[in-house]
Amino acid sequence: MGTWRLLDYTFFHDDGREEKPWGTDVTGYLFYSVEGYMSGNLSPARRTWRSRLRRLTAEVPGAAEKAEARLHVRGIPRDYIAYSGRFTVDGDKVTHHVEVSLFPNWVGQAEVRQYVFAGNRLILRTLPLRKGRSTIVAQLTWERVLPAPQTKTI
Repeated sequence: MGTWRLLDYTFFHDDGREEKPWGTDVTGYLFYSVEGYMSGNLSPARRTWRSRLRRLTAEVPGAAEKAEARLHVRGIPRDYIAYSGRFTVDGDKVTHHVEVSLFPNWVGQAEVRQYVFAGNRLILRTLPLRKGRSTIVAQLTWERVLPAPQTKTI
């Protein structure tokens, strides 16, 4: 239970390669409530995809807007993840039962994560996922957030 701040987001490829899809500067929070609900929001610390698209396509009028539209049709941008719902725990796995999500195709899905605690950190790992021609495991490292002084419960 509690509040967790994102420290790291890494893909581990089946060929041994490690990838940081958002770089080393990430931000986000993960909440688990005593009522059995969770909510997660995470992204690169400095989201710039729109400005990057506009720079890359500045020479062609309307190209940025067309590229942006194509990204949204494919369920992207993948530079922000947000979803919430109930959660259940079974052994070393936590299942997030997605009820609302930035990605509509996630609603109704079960997002299963293996978890382990390491001191004040929570490490979540996806089950193996296909990414192009390889298989990856995404790992998210979270640090427990301590209550702020004089915080009132609402």
